[in-house]
Amino acid sequence: MRALSSLFQRIPAWWLSACFSPTIYFLMLLLADKLHVASPPDKVVALLFYIIPPVALVICGSMTWLSKMTVGRKIGWTLFALFAMALQVGILIAIVIVATGYVPAR
Repeated sequence: MRALSSLFQRIPAWWLSACFSPTIYFLMLLLADKLHVASPPDKVVALLFYIIPPVALVICGSMTWLSKMTVGRKIGWTLFALFAMALQVGILIAIVIVATGYVPAR
């Protein structure tokens, strides 16, 4: 239990913000669209959509591996971050597909 508490005593805000950054970015895009804020070029938006999850995963992983935990817990937290990011990105891509009405060609 000591190892688990060391992670959340030292870096909870950074780890959580990095872990949820894909969802935060997506929600910020929705808010900017709702407020009719001028958006950056589509290529920049798409680039950030694909760059943020791997960078966030590297940040979460590095914070986990720098903490004072056993190797097993470090691996567990890294896998947890990986699955959380994959779930977030999968849901966000599904939302984008449904919102745009994309139908793959057969």
